[in-house]
Amino acid sequence: MTILTKTIRTPVKAQEQPPELEGDKATSINFEGYAAVFDNVDSGGDKIVKGAFTDTLTTRYPENGAGVPVYWNHETSDPFKNLGTTVTAYEDDHGLKVEGTIDTTTDVGAQVAKLLKEHRVAQMSFAYSIDEGGWIDGTKNEDGTYNPGYYELRKLDLFEVSICPIGMNQETEVSAKKAMLDLDADQEPTISQVEAAKRRLRLLTIN
Repeated sequence: MTILTKTIRTPVKAQEQPPELEGDKATSINFEGYAAVFDNVDSGGDKIVKGAFTDTLTTRYPENGAGVPVYWNHETSDPFKNLGTTVTAYEDDHGLKVEGTIDTTTDVGAQVAKLLKEHRVAQMSFAYSIDEGGWIDGTKNEDGTYNPGYYELRKLDLFEVSICPIGMNQETEVSAKKAMLDLDADQEPTISQVEAAKRRLRLLTIN
């Protein structure tokens, strides 16, 4: 199974804690943000459509999206980078909204909480595999301009969400896809070429 990641720049913020839970008494903080947005063709050439997370939220996280692991920058091999879990995760018209907790009893958790409170990190990402998707062909306008094609992500399996310092360079990702396929910058791939590129351009692999 191949696991991909996708990062967006989104307001992710720590929620205010009651005074009695601040300072040394605090063992966690709450946060909220969007791990994904819908109907936006990103620089990687993908568009997530509303409903893409419906099945995975129902089957993997049936208690209103609670229990999705929260990591720092997808570092799943390091147990200390497991920051906490979601309290809830759900789709709205904008995207996949998540609310969760970060364990501040660890050094990493405490530092991530500090970064969130000081607005020094503002990106989220999620790890997923594609259960259903398809290539949408580009179109040429009457004035000669071109609306490029994109890969539509219709059903995704969600494995974790991450708080990230700097998202992956998706301009690099799309350039790498085209380089793999020996395409010029303005050429659009076929459906089979897109599938081949996505299989080869993977960020994490489960053996």
